[in-house]
Amino acid sequence: MLISGHSMDAGRIIADHVKFWNREKPSRPLAAVHIGDFFFATHYRAARHLLVQGKPITPDMLDVDSFLEDYERLYNETLPLGCSTFWAAEPYTGIPWMEAFWGCGVIAGENSFVSHPVIHTVKNLENLAFAMDNPWVEKYFEFVKKLKSLSRGRFPVGQPIMRGPGDVAGALLGQSEFIFALYEEPQIIRGLLDRIADSFIAVNEQMHRIAGDFHGGTSIGFYHVWAPGKCVWFQDDIRSLLSPQLYRDFLLKNEKRVCGLYDYTLTHLHPSAFFTLDAMLENERLRVVEINKDAGGPDVREMLPEFRKVLDRKRNLVIWGDLTVEDLKIVCGSLPPEGIFFFLAEPDLKTAEEAAAYLCGLRF
Repeated sequence: MLISGHSMDAGRIIADHVKFWNREKPSRPLAAVHIGDFFFATHYRAARHLLVQGKPITPDMLDVDSFLEDYERLYNETLPLGCSTFWAAEPYTGIPWMEAFWGCGVIAGENSFVSHPVIHTVKNLENLAFAMDNPWVEKYFEFVKKLKSLSRGRFPVGQPIMRGPGDVAGALLGQSEFIFALYEEPQIIRGLLDRIADSFIAVNEQMHRIAGDFHGGTSIGFYHVWAPGKCVWFQDDIRSLLSPQLYRDFLLKNEKRVCGLYDYTLTHLHPSAFFTLDAMLENERLRVVEINKDAGGPDVREMLPEFRKVLDRKRNLVIWGDLTVEDLKIVCGSLPPEGIFFFLAEPDLKTAEEAAAYLCGLRF
């Protein structure tokens, strides 16, 4: 059985990931495992006292040192499962970091944290600015520094969920107001999207400087995909509210700009935005598309055409969700193995063990 993160397996893990990026036939499936529900904020015991409905959250309320025991526990939970990747730590995923960097309020619920709009007039957007000495930015990098120290070379440090320019603009204005503003004040919105992309790049570059490399590469945090160089990933769920043409007109330029700075790139996609997939794939520097198996969404068999489209366009594919053994059999029996990575977000240890055991038993 393969043990994730142990140095004795590092060479094999790295070799398998190089094959993944090069679209070469692997000897076995690549997979990472997460155990628990999709409310990631609740998996950190250090944050449970903050999860009170309606509670405003400020950066000083996050005691990074108190989270370190959680990271150690989460790392150790995955070791016996035979994953074929390096587990990665990232700044506490429960916080809407990019939105907070730009001034949105952070409000707790019982299971997660949400951002609240701070701007109600589009004209005021021009007065917004990002600063690296923002307390939320400083808290983010405190996590990065302390996770780097905690790792002691055992695991890499990567990005948490980091919203793209469209999602951040939608959070600042409110999504409905953002859509109206695309038509009413397109130049103001384009300028804002450019500035948010600038800040996203600045934060990611600083994160890489602090975190350094891991076995000569870096990790796409949250998805635990190791890359043999600097990487970046981003998501813009607001795509699902835009037509393909609006997506091209307002979001695609900055996605190309961000991807152009890195050799290893990934974007996240929900089935509700499949109609933008063709436009997304116009970004030649986009290397990986991650597709969710969403609760209540289409099943794996129904998504096979989109999986094939990604692979046929010479992109790699990450399939994320509570994937059953039957789901894995459908994918492995229907698609070529080159360029596929599974993220097993399983509800409990038993289900995770069954899925991991099935993948560990496969040889291509």
